[in-house]
Amino acid sequence: MAEEVVRHIDVAEQSYFAGDVKQAKRSVVSAYFGVFEERKMEAAMRMELGARHTYQVERQFGDLRKTIQKGLDGAEVSAIADSIRLAMRRDAALLDQAGIPLEVFRVNQ
Repeated sequence: MAEEVVRHIDVAEQSYFAGDVKQAKRSVVSAYFGVFEERKMEAAMRMELGARHTYQVERQFGDLRKTIQKGLDGAEVSAIADSIRLAMRRDAALLDQAGIPLEVFRVNQ
């Protein structure tokens, strides 16, 4: 699941550098609402890793969207995107180590 979020972030970054700000923003929103939140990774992180930690990760999605929307420097977009990728992979590994089963992430439970 973390890699699915990462793929959306990759598309956002690539779209931004290609000049497609609309697609870049859509990809960030899709990463957050379509995968991270809807597939319950956010909820699992909140329970296992804490609300403060999860909030800090969530905030990065908003920071990336706002940075893209403002048309800021590509290096800043890349830095935030890298931070999200790192957080997703790190936190997914922590959830795996904690024994959180994938069934937790099933939608409509």
